[in-house]
Amino acid sequence: MRGKIFNLLGIPLSLALLILAACSGSAVVTITATPSSDTFVTYRVGLASVQLQTSSGKTGSMVLPKETTVDFTKLLDLSEVLGALTVPKGTYTGAVITLDYSTAQIIYDDGSLDGVALTPVGANGKALGLVSVKLTLDPSDSLQSAAKQAGRLALDFNLAASNVVDLSAKTVTITPLLAASTLPIDAKQVLIRGPMLGSSTTSFTSGVMPFDGAVAGLGQLSIEPNDTTTYEINGFVSTGTAGQAQLAALPANTLTQAIGTLTVSSTAAATTSTTAATSTATSSVTFTASQVLVDSSVRGAAMGLDRVSGIVSARSGNTLGLEDATLIQNDGINTFIPGTTIVNVGPNTLVTFFGQGVAEVISPQQISVGSSIDAFGTRTQTSAGGTLLDASAGRVRLELTTASGLVTAQGAGALTLNLTNLGGRAIGAFDFIGSGAAANQYAVATLNLDLTNSIVAAPVLVTGFPSAFAAAAPNFTASTLLDPTTIQAELVLDWGAGTAVPFTTFDSSAINLDVANTSIGLRHQIQIGSQIVNIVGLSSDPLITPSSTGSTVFSIGHSASSTVESFNTYAAFITQLQSELNGATLATGMTAVGQYTVSTFAFSATSITLFLNN
Repeated sequence: MRGKIFNLLGIPLSLALLILAACSGSAVVTITATPSSDTFVTYRVGLASVQLQTSSGKTGSMVLPKETTVDFTKLLDLSEVLGALTVPKGTYTGAVITLDYSTAQIIYDDGSLDGVALTPVGANGKALGLVSVKLTLDPSDSLQSAAKQAGRLALDFNLAASNVVDLSAKTVTITPLLAASTLPIDAKQVLIRGPMLGSSTTSFTSGVMPFDGAVAGLGQLSIEPNDTTTYEINGFVSTGTAGQAQLAALPANTLTQAIGTLTVSSTAAATTSTTAATSTATSSVTFTASQVLVDSSVRGAAMGLDRVSGIVSARSGNTLGLEDATLIQNDGINTFIPGTTIVNVGPNTLVTFFGQGVAEVISPQQISVGSSIDAFGTRTQTSAGGTLLDASAGRVRLELTTASGLVTAQGAGALTLNLTNLGGRAIGAFDFIGSGAAANQYAVATLNLDLTNSIVAAPVLVTGFPSAFAAAAPNFTASTLLDPTTIQAELVLDWGAGTAVPFTTFDSSAINLDVANTSIGLRHQIQIGSQIVNIVGLSSDPLITPSSTGSTVFSIGHSASSTVESFNTYAAFITQLQSELNGATLATGMTAVGQYTVSTFAFSATSITLFLNN
């Protein structure tokens, strides 16, 4: 859930895509994830390869030079750049993604402290290794590569559609479904990580190195900040020219992170006169960012520090407990740490708030239960074999946290919640002793946020910072708030062995979901934050219509052939679905993301996926 920290960031800087070859084009490839009602503590798998596919069916243009590990739970609220590569001239109609589950670490959040470790299996019940999925783009919107042309390929790994959890067997059955589009799949913030290849007092150039790993993606981006760009450089915050001057003083290959949005813009060809040569149409990708982070104390720097990231589940004195944390060692090795990691802080620990552009002294007491942190210090092993990070002479960065629950009381600029999740974890994993907070009476200061729809019993999701440890109420200060009218609802439905008639009707205007279908399987719900709507037994069929606002993507997955067709428009999706769901083919699963109105059974979807058995 850490990606929601970026909702506060609004100061732009531009990252212009470099066109590296006169006869070739360029493409920025990003990847994100759609959450699942089966909540995962971690979902770490190998991303073995990402290859673009031409209209003739040939694969090439490797986006990653070698396999890397991805924790898809870290991509639920942001997209990350895989590469900014030069692409040979041609038309590209899709991609082939290969995932490696042979050493996967998948832990389900059942509300316990450590969660439940799951074994990934295929539809045949056997352990998984390499799995390849062929993705096709909307037929009307392929990726064109030519001189002076640049584009974006957005990928989305749908956790809900791809995974079915069996807690009794401690397995997760996996049939990967990814969507692909040359248009933005969502409105999420985008993250670029990479080494600083060159810098001056006015700009710097960054390579691409995704997922806190040591595997370099392809290409580079030129970054030009402005006077209000916010920086955090090794724990010290600044803005504008002062921050850029500090950045320019750092050595080459210092790792940087930039956070913001990607934009594709085009200029049409034009002729100035009847005798003048016609100009060539051009397109470019720019990255508009609002924050630059530098943590050069990690990865081999002199006296380098280790970094531990996670959610504080308990605190006693200056000792913090983090459950299922991620460790980045000072040599760059990225490791998931199951169980409890201990972090020690002290009076000399430097503490910062993410996105803060003005330096001030922040007490380590600000770190409380539910805080999302990046802690930098020296790692050792405990006598019991666990991990301890001593940050008493190091630093801690506080990132924005999300709190989700049902409203129990509303006041002036305040809500009281019965929490179900904090920082993306089920509330059962937290020990609030000494914090001054209680999960069933969690006081949230909402300041000037609109509380019109945050009535008693309504689900809400707030983003902000927990109050200092042991402080009196409020326990949390919110900077953003989502209520039932703005929370992304998620529909997840299975049909067991499959059904030829999953819908009462489906046409160019809507899909009428048949709640009385006797083939409905184990999963059959619509989740709106902390509220669960059981589809079975509803008095009316939910009516799913395409959203008229925002980015949309619609997909048809084929489990037997391991292919996924993606469409930018509902019209193209439904036309293809009508031709494929023709009585002989069975639907086995469906997901949708959008806005659901409980009183009218209306679901306005920005994303719909349907899995077929062929």
